[in-house]
Amino acid sequence: MIELVKISENISRSFNGKETVETLQAVNYRIVENGVEKGHVTVGQGNMNVYSMTSTVEETKALVEKMFNALSDGSDE
Repeated sequence: MIELVKISENISRSFNGKETVETLQAVNYRIVENGVEKGHVTVGQGNMNVYSMTSTVEETKALVEKMFNALSDGSDE
């Protein structure tokens, strides 16, 4: 099973003259597969950055594809 465990959120806060408006800029996650941390990912502003991976490029690509597949079909794997 692959999980994204939220570490932090980056939020901008502005005042539009009447009220405070908060906008989510990015979310930082740990990538965990079967209880083992595999790396980190930052998602925001239409971008996704995967880093701190200890695997090869091919293994990282397969893991990212697995995350997208899990998100798109609603499964945990």
